[in-house]
Amino acid sequence: MGRILFVYPHNFLECNMGTNIRVYSLAKELNSQGYKIDLYAFRNFLSTYDNFDEMNRRDRIVDTLYLYDYRNTLLFRKKTKFQRYLSRVLHNEELENWVTPCMLKQFNEITSSVVYDYIIMFYVYTADLVATSNYRGSASKIYFMEDLLSVAHFVSGRNKYIGGLLNSEIKRISYFDKVVCISSDEKTLFEKLLPNKRFYFLPHLISKKDLKNRPVNKVMRVLFIGYDNEYNIEGMQWFFKNVYSHILVNIEIIVVGKVVKYIDCDYTNLKKIEYVEDLHELYSKVDIVICPLQNGTGMKIKVIEAMSYGIPIVCTSRGVDGLPDKNKNGCLVEDTPEGFANAINQLVANTVFYQECQRRINEYFREILDWTVYKEMLPTLLD
Repeated sequence: MGRILFVYPHNFLECNMGTNIRVYSLAKELNSQGYKIDLYAFRNFLSTYDNFDEMNRRDRIVDTLYLYDYRNTLLFRKKTKFQRYLSRVLHNEELENWVTPCMLKQFNEITSSVVYDYIIMFYVYTADLVATSNYRGSASKIYFMEDLLSVAHFVSGRNKYIGGLLNSEIKRISYFDKVVCISSDEKTLFEKLLPNKRFYFLPHLISKKDLKNRPVNKVMRVLFIGYDNEYNIEGMQWFFKNVYSHILVNIEIIVVGKVVKYIDCDYTNLKKIEYVEDLHELYSKVDIVICPLQNGTGMKIKVIEAMSYGIPIVCTSRGVDGLPDKNKNGCLVEDTPEGFANAINQLVANTVFYQECQRRINEYFREILDWTVYKEMLPTLLD
């Protein structure tokens, strides 16, 4: 069919966070359609690659792995520290740019020695690799927008002013031929800012799961899954500090993922698990999923996965970010501690209410989010 180069800093075969799961699902689907996929990733960053060959042998998704040493970017940023300081003073700070002369040289050597039909990128931190002034190849350039980075930096307090961040994000997105948004909100925004570009809405690639006759547990199990990023940490700390005391029903709370390292409370009904091998088995044994995030952008993979299983979800407004409909999606959206706890209390105490929430989530997922609805879009994107 064709050859694709994924530019993604992490080892997506480690399905330990939402973006990795998203990229893995996309790569697996493209691979099943006959595309050969190479990966240009970073070592000395977040992921490890010691067991990459063994992991890849299982699914055989990645044809060739190329690794850039992220320490070169850290060294380069030290050399340009004064320039970035001046930009902050002038309120014209840009998004981080991870591209260095060393990275550009390596990337150009790869793309000149291998003929790629498509280059797919997931963060505009590396967008300068495909800027017109740098990239001489003929591959179609596609950007998968997993997050609105300028807003994420601003909201988290990493940057004080959003103007320069947003301008740089718009500029870098303009380098691409097509832009695929996981969030309906971000598609609506950027197609207005870049009217000459083609934008597509493509949610997380996941099909409806069938859990027929799954009994509800006598003591309902409430689940949160999260990597140890700042939003998950903040959300779970908010939950245990503000929500937990308002829960009036007997439940078991299960927290899974590296976020558990930042939960310092130990309740008798709290179970902390840093890693699980089989998410399907986990979802098949829980009754409610929570997403108490206070900040963040983009569609939440944990919410979409729970919806695919028809599990009732209690979340804040951030939990439904990216969904085309914020009100009629089946999720129970509550932003106050009392409201959040009351939603959990109702689901546990009222069987009819619980089943109605299940019905609404199943209906919304089948109509709006099921992968079968979007399966024909990928050939269009790669046309």
